Amino acid sequence: MLFFTMHLNAQTSSTFVDEPPVIDGLLDDAVWEESAQVSGLKSFTPDFGSDMPFKTIAYMAHDEENLYFAFKCYDDPQQIKTSIAARDKIRDDDWICINMDSFNDRQTLYGFYVNPSGIQMDSRFAAGKDDDGIDVIWYSKGQIDDEGYTIEVRIPFKSIRYAVKDGKVNMGLIFERKISRFSMQGTFPVLDPAQGFNFLTQTLPVSYNNVKKSTLLELLPAVTYANNKVHEAGSFETSSDFEPSLTLKYGLTSDLILDATLNPDFSQVEADASQVEVNQRFAVNYPERRPFFLEGNENFNFAGNSFNAPIRQVVNTRTIVSPTAALKLTGKAGKKNTLSTIFAIDRENPDNVDVVGADNRAAVGVLRYKRTFSNDSYLGLVGTGRFIDGNENIVYGADGQYRFDGSNLLSGNYLTSLTQEAGEAVVSKEGYNLNFNHETRKQRISANFTSVDDGFRSDVGYVTRTGVSKLAVSYSPKFYPEKGIIKKIDQTIYYANTLDRPSGLHEYSYYLSTAFTLPRSTRIDFSGNKANEIFEAQKFDRSSLRVRANSQITKRININGEYRINRGTFYSDATQGYGKRIRAGLIWQFSDKLNAEMNYVYSDLNDKESREEYYHINIARSKITYQMNQYLFFRVVAQYNSLSKVLAPNFLASFTLIPGTVVHLGYGSVYERVRWDGADYVDNDRFLETNRGLFFKASYLFRM
Repeated sequence: MLFFTMHLNAQTSSTFVDEPPVIDGLLDDAVWEESAQVSGLKSFTPDFGSDMPFKTIAYMAHDEENLYFAFKCYDDPQQIKTSIAARDKIRDDDWICINMDSFNDRQTLYGFYVNPSGIQMDSRFAAGKDDDGIDVIWYSKGQIDDEGYTIEVRIPFKSIRYAVKDGKVNMGLIFERKISRFSMQGTFPVLDPAQGFNFLTQTLPVSYNNVKKSTLLELLPAVTYANNKVHEAGSFETSSDFEPSLTLKYGLTSDLILDATLNPDFSQVEADASQVEVNQRFAVNYPERRPFFLEGNENFNFAGNSFNAPIRQVVNTRTIVSPTAALKLTGKAGKKNTLSTIFAIDRENPDNVDVVGADNRAAVGVLRYKRTFSNDSYLGLVGTGRFIDGNENIVYGADGQYRFDGSNLLSGNYLTSLTQEAGEAVVSKEGYNLNFNHETRKQRISANFTSVDDGFRSDVGYVTRTGVSKLAVSYSPKFYPEKGIIKKIDQTIYYANTLDRPSGLHEYSYYLSTAFTLPRSTRIDFSGNKANEIFEAQKFDRSSLRVRANSQITKRININGEYRINRGTFYSDATQGYGKRIRAGLIWQFSDKLNAEMNYVYSDLNDKESREEYYHINIARSKITYQMNQYLFFRVVAQYNSLSKVLAPNFLASFTLIPGTVVHLGYGSVYERVRWDGADYVDNDRFLETNRGLFFKASYLFRM
């Protein structure tokens, strides 16, 4: 038996096995007696360097085609927080995680999470952002026993991107464990308090020998059928649609992947949860969840993108609404070069859909290149373009980040936007951002300067505001009481000054917050903000007071809430208002298999002088899920929006053998407070069903 409690820079070799373990959650295979193993996890949350309450042993092995991991997690079996949940729905459970830098280049991390019931969650981290939308094909089982729980994992090499040379692969690993009732997470290797939460530069180097150099080929045929009935002129009109699609994934090498798709179906298994969209100065953005775009999507994260930066995304793939065909190439070209490209023909353009003679298909292109250096430093180039009916928008530029002394990160980007409307001259605009961040156990210090020309445009990205120059600084000390139930105190002091270029006026923001971390994943946050904003060359008060809380009060019940009072701008009339926002949530796990979620949001705004109400909105959403096993669930979702007066219940039965091999059957309705009076739909006190639909989707993943 090989046992390691090693220094951070020491390297170990995974144990090669001829006979693979059976992935059943039981550590009775001979391989685990012979494999390399590590222990000695220490905390990094709520504080660094403490012994974990219970011991954890992690085991490593591999063969030509698979990585194998096992975990022995000691604990009180009566206190373990777990559930039989849908994939990616275990964040509030106890879990273990394999953080994997598969290229050992300190640029990206896979996160493979497993709860004590063997349910999976996976994620991809790059450039300071973590995305759990990715779905990797891997296998896991978990068992709870008298000593705690055990987990076994198999990850095919074909499911990840890696570099192999002469049968040898080098990776970086961090083993992580969460014990939710103690609000505690720990790792091996032990994180250095002087480097804070930076996982990328603190991984354990691990080598794998005798790895087979195989070729990845996946075919994903899918069919969808929809039958919709829409209430028109007093009666239902029926329509149906049957759509086949085909997606291909081909590994040019183990680290460079080509994806292609024809007529893809991007129906969401679960619709985007409603956000408050009334009185928004900027468009509301939703995360990407469509499988075709998730491969390599982390490479489009760009450096220098600070909190509340006007240019939020250079590449927002949700702007590609409904492509008839698309190609994508992502991965490595050599040890230090990362390449990501997308080309798509998008058939959705609402602005031109009713214009006679207009081309309703846009050509969309994306090119991304990164050159890596030491630690997680890199230099990158990016270019995007959208072309339709004589209109063009091109954005290109560079970004990069440089880490020094472990805890310091300097990052930035510079972008140029070229826009041409049909028959008009090209308009060139620029934007740039420079950011400094210092983080250790004791404190976080950041400074940011950003500037975006008025009229900067990115049709493939996501931009909230243009015509601004902004300087922002923040200081966040952290305190760790030695006694009492408070485990950690986080404070933040923030100041920003923004020049609104069109008006020449300045706006400011003073922000102060204090957050307390307590046991049972409890966090209470108090904050206040003295601020204003410039809108249509006028100054408006944007000050607010807020309290937020979240707690896993029992093993079965999680609650969260927020109360905020604020000043605000009513953008339609450019007038000063005041209002409040209330948010409440409850997750009630009736049993390991039955789960209910209830969420409520209230928001209003009133005229400061006349007290007249501009609007108030209630959004209530409930979701009940019965997870029969790790593959099959039944779900009922109901949502009501008081502003639009729409009630939307829907039912979904979903079977997922592995990501890609799925069957979904759904039925949904839309009820509105209207009635047909013989000439038009008018307001009514009772609900009328105005839309109903049946949805079916099936796909099967062929992996060769």
